[in-house]
Amino acid sequence: MDVDRLRRLPIFGELDHHDLSSIARWAREVGVAEGDPLIEQGGLPYEVFVIEDGTAEVVRDGVPVATLGPGDVVGEMGLLGLRRRWATVRATSPVLAIALDNDDIEQLTEQMPEVAARVREIMTRRERENDA
Repeated sequence: MDVDRLRRLPIFGELDHHDLSSIARWAREVGVAEGDPLIEQGGLPYEVFVIEDGTAEVVRDGVPVATLGPGDVVGEMGLLGLRRRWATVRATSPVLAIALDNDDIEQLTEQMPEVAARVREIMTRRERENDA
């Protein structure tokens, strides 16, 4: 994974080159065709995604609840909260995303707690929004 690609994503943008290089070792690119899911409601949380390009719709119990685009983090609630996926996230255009699996997140938490803390902040904010 290219460090400059990571730097352009808001969640990673403030990190220095060394930290980005560490994340780049774990990150992988995922492409999803329009209409295909990134995440299925009820599925087990194995990875978190950061949308690099494209758009996706979040649907819970058949009801659209949000639209996502470049820079948005997807799947962090299930992964960091250790619970099943609460919604389906389906691509509404071709999507290019950066993915980190749960083992990568564990290493990230141990080696780079400030990045893990930022993802947790996003998770907490989304939980509050979803409860409202």
